Amino acid sequence: MLNKVMAFPTLIVLDKKGEVRKIHTGFSGPGTGRHYLDFTQEFEGLITAMLKE
Repeated sequence: MLNKVMAFPTLIVLDKKGEVRKIHTGFSGPGTGRHYLDFTQEFEGLITAMLKE
């Protein structure tokens, strides 16, 4: 899934098996408005689901 890092910062989420589950590039901080809200919801949902696995 990841041949090279194309943007900075790059967040790579690995599961318990060490497999890549999500790659997020760029910055989505509070100053980015709706992008930040979308990112936090998606990220928290992914992590919550992965913890249940």
